[in-house]
Amino acid sequence: MLVPLHGFLAGDTLGVLVLVHDHEAVHLVAERLMHAAAPRITPFSPAEVVFRGEVLDPVRTVAAAGLAPLDRVDVRPAAARGTP
Repeated sequence: MLVPLHGFLAGDTLGVLVLVHDHEAVHLVAERLMHAAAPRITPFSPAEVVFRGEVLDPVRTVAAAGLAPLDRVDVRPAAARGTP
């Protein structure tokens, strides 16, 4: 099933409607959003997808992550792990 999501990319001033399939991995949400915003924002890597304040596992499917049509997701640079 196709799932439209409201995506907001760190550093961008616009929200973007991105379309993903429910069987696709969460990291594809970040990739599609960065591609859509590329005229305004330089893509960054690694990125993390945040939904309701929680960072989503990038390899989980959109359905397994609990994303539903018109949910809001935020994509931001991944936090450095293991540094103070």
